[in-house]
Amino acid sequence: MSSRTFTLASGSPRRRALLAAAGLRFHCKPAQLDESAQPGEQPDALVTRLALAKAKRVAREKLDHGLLLGADTIVVLNGKILGKPRDAAHALAMLTRLSGCTHEVRTGVALLDAASGRAETVCVTSRVTFRRASENVLRAYIATGEPFDKAGAYALQGEGARFIERVKGSHSNVIGLPMDETLALLARAGVVQPATQRDIGARLGEVRERIAAAAGRAGRSAEDITLLGVGKQQPAEAVAAAVRAGVTCVGENYAQELRDKAPAVSELLAGTGLEAPRWHFIGQLQRNKARLVAPIANCVESVDRESLARELDTRARAAGRKLDVLLQVKLDDEAQRKGGATPDELPALCDSIHRLDHLNLRGLMTVPPADGGGESTRRAFARLRELRDELGGSKELPELSMGMSSDFEVAIEEGASIIRIGTAIFGPRRK
Repeated sequence: MSSRTFTLASGSPRRRALLAAAGLRFHCKPAQLDESAQPGEQPDALVTRLALAKAKRVAREKLDHGLLLGADTIVVLNGKILGKPRDAAHALAMLTRLSGCTHEVRTGVALLDAASGRAETVCVTSRVTFRRASENVLRAYIATGEPFDKAGAYALQGEGARFIERVKGSHSNVIGLPMDETLALLARAGVVQPATQRDIGARLGEVRERIAAAAGRAGRSAEDITLLGVGKQQPAEAVAAAVRAGVTCVGENYAQELRDKAPAVSELLAGTGLEAPRWHFIGQLQRNKARLVAPIANCVESVDRESLARELDTRARAAGRKLDVLLQVKLDDEAQRKGGATPDELPALCDSIHRLDHLNLRGLMTVPPADGGGESTRRAFARLRELRDELGGSKELPELSMGMSSDFEVAIEEGASIIRIGTAIFGPRRK
């Protein structure tokens, strides 16, 4: 829990949800003011001014002498600010302009200490690329009512996500509040939780909202999708914080890191009543490192050759356990991506694993081309699903592990059952 409360000078349910997901205590008092730009006012100056004005308005009108958080978000296309649509025709005009284009979402955030008059502000910009959409599709979206009271006439966290090809920068900023920057402001003002727990909780809440939205678009349940928190180069304390925030499965890329981190996480969770996470090994694995992985991992997602499968089977038998495995599939010819069996090698590899007593084949895994765009990534995910269906379908191979922080929504739409999320939960890796 936070050690100091504050007031959110906004009625936005989206901002309230983001702050609540971070475990913060706050009051909510909407601020009413004219949000029009002044003559010649630039977008960054506009949102920063309005964010601070909202905080000051609540402080003045509500006689609130504590901390006040104000925020304002705008959509900018080719230098022109797109506000909230007046009606359906205005919403259609906005969405038509955004279709097939990249625009900016800018949010100004201000934290005011009303007692001292001190204020700190920040402005964050994200770049959002829309897919092209027909007029009929746009009209159907407008008919849902979602575009109204939304800058730019769409909501990333709702049905509007279907139009998004990619987001560069903060996703929560597009929803209405850049959480990393907002939490930094609050931390400096004494509104704190342990830093790791607070930040991870906020990011995890945002990721879960995006999972639910993507699953809904695909007619699926978010409960059918396993969120695998990737702890690569993250300290054990961060992984334990993620488990306390609700992550139940953790992936590691390096054998030695898994060997050292798993017991450290268990020790940190001792006495909390929480179980240790289910560990997945997701990196390239040499045969001589199988001895480190097999006694600890619950699942190895990167099996790509029979010799490795046989070594894992031997090590699992020695540890007295059975190990779930996924086959890593290479769907491109990138020279630097050495791991993964080719599609033609899969049938024989499946047969060989089925003959091993201590391995349980559960599905397929892939990593899309590193330089692929939105559509090439989607094609790769769709191809993995097709290969699974050719090998016996979801009954025989229920798991499809695909999608990471930058593309997991597309993966969910194409059938992923496991998504591997690192940066979007833990933030940047330690160098």
